[in-house]
Amino acid sequence: MPRPSRWSEILAAAGEEFRDRGYENATLEGIGARVGILKGSIYNYVGSKEELLLAVVEQPAKQLLAELERLQADTGQTVAVRLRELIRMQVRIFADFYPAAFVYLQHIGRMTAPRFADFRDMDARYMAAVESLVAEGARTGEFSLAADPRTVARALVGMLDWMQHWFVPRGEAADRELADRLFAFALGGLVAGGGLAGLARSFPEEE
Repeated sequence: MPRPSRWSEILAAAGEEFRDRGYENATLEGIGARVGILKGSIYNYVGSKEELLLAVVEQPAKQLLAELERLQADTGQTVAVRLRELIRMQVRIFADFYPAAFVYLQHIGRMTAPRFADFRDMDARYMAAVESLVAEGARTGEFSLAADPRTVARALVGMLDWMQHWFVPRGEAADRELADRLFAFALGGLVAGGGLAGLARSFPEEE
């Protein structure tokens, strides 16, 4: 009888190892120790640490892009509602693929090997979609932006990406509530940002 696959355990352990120690300091020995197998057994599944990193981040990256494309195709909702769904989706993926999604955020941007090019393209498409959503809200009058759509989109994405430093999944209901609080925070700036930017400029300069 063939041995049962340990692949799912190896992926989970690799995500923890990469997050805790960073890609450069993570080792296949350390990953194997988390699973309770020897380093050599991991080579039955992957050929290198780099290949294992790819496997860890592939699923959350593809899930994020698929969900984003679904939101873009939904033209029957207001921009604000679609933005709320985007933030809910992002938090859900952080929870469903914890900590693999955060490994993606921490490491993919720094990986220069050609095999990571598809992930960098996904990042660019994600940012372009968020920027397009913000710009649409400004055109329709839903949003009053404090800066250009490109800057605002990057601020929004930066807020979500920073969750890698503090977020721990607490269950579906609690994670959804958190997502809606983040949305409310973001929406306040999007709706009132233009007026507040003018107010900020009226403050006296320090001497």
